[in-house]
Amino acid sequence: MRVTVLLVDDDASSRMVLATLLEDEGFQVDLAGSFAEAGRMLAAEGAAYDLALLDQNLGDGLGTDLLPALRARLPAAKAVLLSGIGADDLGGAPAPDAVLAKGIGFPELLERLRRLVG
Repeated sequence: MRVTVLLVDDDASSRMVLATLLEDEGFQVDLAGSFAEAGRMLAAEGAAYDLALLDQNLGDGLGTDLLPALRARLPAAKAVLLSGIGADDLGGAPAPDAVLAKGIGFPELLERLRRLVG
């Protein structure tokens, strides 16, 4: 089964590098460069993602603020937050399935993602 990922990051170069690495590993990746764009993609008819990989600090919102829409629309999808903060620092924000450091190495990220999506 090919895992479909919604990758949300407002940094274009980070987004493209990570997308290329994931695609090289067999993931199908859809890209969003902003909170608003990701919201539109999640709301689109036929949206189907196994995994959302979210930057926390987007120019127009927070990655955690996308979680209610993701959970409502795709309850089985896993959510991974890439951030400089830890899970304990999210306050009252909805909890993702995993919080990973933004500078995590790709081999470790890949291992964690594969474990999440089984």
